[in-house]
Amino acid sequence: MANDFIKTWLYRHKYPVDIVLHIIGIPMTFAAGIIVIKGYYLYGILCFIFGYVFQYIGHVIEGSEMGELMIIQNIFKKKSDKDKKNNR
Repeated sequence: MANDFIKTWLYRHKYPVDIVLHIIGIPMTFAAGIIVIKGYYLYGILCFIFGYVFQYIGHVIEGSEMGELMIIQNIFKKKSDKDKKNNR
């Protein structure tokens, strides 16, 4: 499972600049939670925002959608498909 995730991630992130931006952005995003828990709310919020901005820039360079956006779209698509089937 983890191996498939890594293969998919590497397939979607081919440009070295995109990978570097994700290497910076992902830890910043996760660290933001710890920073907020420690009581440094402003720094945590800024860390979260800038972490996502780094990742977003990487996806703009790559020309691909962010993984979170794809997950949300799939959830709504499944819900929409389910609603259409129930209305028949």
